Amino acid sequence: MNTPPYYSRYNRLICAVAFCLLPLLLYGAVGAFRSNTNNVLDWLPADFPETQRLYEFVERFGSDEILIISWDGCTLDDERLDGVATDLVKTITAPTGDRVDVFRRVFTGRQTLDELTAEPLELPRDKAIERMRGWLVGPDGETTCALALITEIGSMHRTESLQFVREVLESNGIAWEDAHLGGPTANAVAIDHASSTRIGEMTLASCLLGLLVAWRFLKSWRLVSIVMLTAVFAWSGALSLVYLSGTNMDAVLLLMPALVFVLAVCGAIHFTNYYVDALEESDTHEQALATAMRRGWLPCVLAEVTTAFGLGSLLVSELVPVRKFGFFSSVSMGLIIFAVLVLWPAFSSIWPPRTTDKHTKAIPSQWWRSLHAIATKHPNTWLILFVLMVPICGYGISKLRTSAQIGDLISPSSPAIQSYEWLQEHIGSLTPVEVELRFERTQDDDALEFLKRAEIVERLRQQIIESSEVDGAIAATTFAPPLPQAEGARNILMRRVIGTRLEKHRDRLEELQFLHTSDDTQDWRISTRVNSLNLEYDEFLADLNRLIHKELNKDSTSDVNVVANVCGGVPLIYMAQEQLLKDLIKSFMTAFFLVGLTMVVLNRSLIGGILSVIPNVFPVLAAFGVMGLMDWPIDIGTVMTASVAMGICDDDTWHFLVWFRRGFQRYGTTSKGVEFAFQHCATAMLETSIICGVGLLVFIASPFIPIARFGAVMSIMLVLGLIGDLVLLPAALCSSLGSKMGEKLAAIGEEEIVTPTAGLSS
Repeated sequence: MNTPPYYSRYNRLICAVAFCLLPLLLYGAVGAFRSNTNNVLDWLPADFPETQRLYEFVERFGSDEILIISWDGCTLDDERLDGVATDLVKTITAPTGDRVDVFRRVFTGRQTLDELTAEPLELPRDKAIERMRGWLVGPDGETTCALALITEIGSMHRTESLQFVREVLESNGIAWEDAHLGGPTANAVAIDHASSTRIGEMTLASCLLGLLVAWRFLKSWRLVSIVMLTAVFAWSGALSLVYLSGTNMDAVLLLMPALVFVLAVCGAIHFTNYYVDALEESDTHEQALATAMRRGWLPCVLAEVTTAFGLGSLLVSELVPVRKFGFFSSVSMGLIIFAVLVLWPAFSSIWPPRTTDKHTKAIPSQWWRSLHAIATKHPNTWLILFVLMVPICGYGISKLRTSAQIGDLISPSSPAIQSYEWLQEHIGSLTPVEVELRFERTQDDDALEFLKRAEIVERLRQQIIESSEVDGAIAATTFAPPLPQAEGARNILMRRVIGTRLEKHRDRLEELQFLHTSDDTQDWRISTRVNSLNLEYDEFLADLNRLIHKELNKDSTSDVNVVANVCGGVPLIYMAQEQLLKDLIKSFMTAFFLVGLTMVVLNRSLIGGILSVIPNVFPVLAAFGVMGLMDWPIDIGTVMTASVAMGICDDDTWHFLVWFRRGFQRYGTTSKGVEFAFQHCATAMLETSIICGVGLLVFIASPFIPIARFGAVMSIMLVLGLIGDLVLLPAALCSSLGSKMGEKLAAIGEEEIVTPTAGLSS
């Protein structure tokens, strides 16, 4: 007597354990979503030179993360500024009961104007306003703002920090609707909000839409429910892994559960189609289920393993969010294998379709014959067209450009961007770029030496502020007495007097964190403001470095030992943009190598492996080639689609190849093997592509542009992948190069030869 398979023997135990674990998995999923936090400046790893320079800068001067706060009617005469500044630096009680400081310092135009016009500086009002223009005072000389420097605790809880700002503003009689917030802190919260807004609704809509489309194909609510339930377990399991690991979700990792859900649906749909086909030739549900498992386990395992390799290629990325996505997505492929090989058959054995369910396919059973004829009638022509397409698309890929600017992450109609534009117009640019001048201290480190350094800093500040991209630049000299202009003998005496007077301000300048003195060096800071919405980072940084080099190599500074460093948000964002393109190439080449190597090994043929990779490469080449030719920028969401698309397309490729091998084993010819594969898996491939494509297309409604682009590009790639698997792959197998591939495949393991469910053409 034959022993029942594991999913029949333990089906009740498997289901009981699964449903007991489901609330815990859903709890983990919710916890993972709640941990969502984003900051473009956190994308690069800690060992990058640019990141190291920023960390060293923060150690000396504190974080350059700022929050700019203004409102309609905020002018230098608005007394509410004093109350806002006082309340923002108050110590508050956190939800944990601890007393914390959210902001370490607040500058306002009103307070700074008083400081510059009072003793000891006593600047005229117009001169003081000129010093503040572009960072605290707008072009009209009246509109102003509060510039808040956030603490480490505040930056760890940015959303709560902005809620605190709201409470402060409202307590001072300023309506939140009239407020305008900008700067890195506001940007990070805006990204958090945009990436998480409607993500739950879109995920639910994606599932429901997939459910309806799946029912349209399978014609059985029970079969559809089992498919969706299987996918939900894989989805919640993947999110629980993130939660249990203590990793925070981010805008990129938010895409991972959707991908896992899509791939789990793909696998379950393939098994369900095998099951429905087997019901027509079996006496019992148990026999049909055993046949489906026997037919589906091999392509399923091969597909998920090679998909894991494709997604694992993202681990070569230097960008932290992409690397996290690659790790958790590849690990989750194991959860999908478990879900479709353990949960799906257990559910199906307990809840088989009712005998009253109609299993007639929504798609005509012979629909594939015309496509089969198109692909196999002139197979070499298709391969030639593919070869001709490669250099054209390759040229387009060489023209790709990347973007990590705030304006390319959030919709232009969002409140964050509108506030950004208001502040840009009424105050000045918001994004900080820090220039640090490190002077080597000498034994003659007296007041004159201190003055000389201040003069170098001020000259460089004046040169920087003349740049068209810079709206404002401040330094220690902004808060210092005017520097000497006289010549001759009188100048020597004046320099000594002003130098002594200036040195008396050293403690105040260090308190303001524009000066840092150590035993060996003295560091001076020039903080500039640039417009990051339309800034060409590479050109700006190159021009800035040239300007600094030119100024520091003048004769007047030739005897001073000084080193300049440019750091802050802009250099990091520029590096992130550059790294996006590098990672796209690295991850694609790694995925191509890993998937190609797997194909070669498992097909036991170099030519066969290369031909098998064609349908996986085609969507990536076509989509990215067109984006490059059309000059569409790619972002962090688009970058990942290359490896992800190869993984998804690889799923259908393996199903087709396994059925091709079975057909070749039975009939002994390539043409019959291809026809056999079309007959047995083309319908499931079409169904999974439509279900997953429609499900991913929902995400184009996301206000976070990378998620929207990910959904749109992935949907397009699924269509291209279907063309690759049902046109290019059959053409490759029937071509002159692929004529011997069937013999190689037929010799590989698994000797099962299935009986066709419909007669092949003679």
